[in-house]
Amino acid sequence: MIRSIHDKFGRYRTRIQSDAFEGKRFILLLITLLFFFDYIAFCYLTGRSPLDIFPAFPLLDDRERISIFLPDIDGKSILKEERRINLLNDREGFIKLLFEIVVKGSYNENTSAVVPIDTFIRKIWIHDDRCIIDVGLSSLSENAEIIPGSEHTFRMALEKTITENIPSIQNVTILSGGIPQMILWEVASFQGESDEVSRDINSGI
Repeated sequence: MIRSIHDKFGRYRTRIQSDAFEGKRFILLLITLLFFFDYIAFCYLTGRSPLDIFPAFPLLDDRERISIFLPDIDGKSILKEERRINLLNDREGFIKLLFEIVVKGSYNENTSAVVPIDTFIRKIWIHDDRCIIDVGLSSLSENAEIIPGSEHTFRMALEKTITENIPSIQNVTILSGGIPQMILWEVASFQGESDEVSRDINSGI
């Protein structure tokens, strides 16, 4: 077998030496094999697959551009901002997301003081074109400053944000602990004061 291989190699070498075209073809194949070997060695050293030739396709941004309305720092006017978010098919989940965006405030201005409480959605009801949101509140901090008119502007901004992005909803009502027409900031302040009074009574006992 070795003798057969040696004879074939000898005949091929003779053909390369006698045929200029065959000689050039041999050199080209040799250079190609050398580059291929270098590529395999590079992939091995870098830990990449030899088949990983093309760069990964960029991920498509499937977020939608929507309009968000936010209470301004003066407590009277409403800001409009464009946001890109992933739209949710679940209406209740989408309403919750819009609520959280309005509560957090503007990206461009510091409006965090407009909503002086930590609040979250307890329950959402949707009936025909009306949306009812029951929120839970935490107490106001001692150094919190309430901006006059901020709660009314917050309610307006939230309703405009929801109705703008969910056309089937035309009216938004906010409850606090299941109770309608409660002033959110004052409720939070009252809860904080009642907790403090309770602590004083217990310490006295």
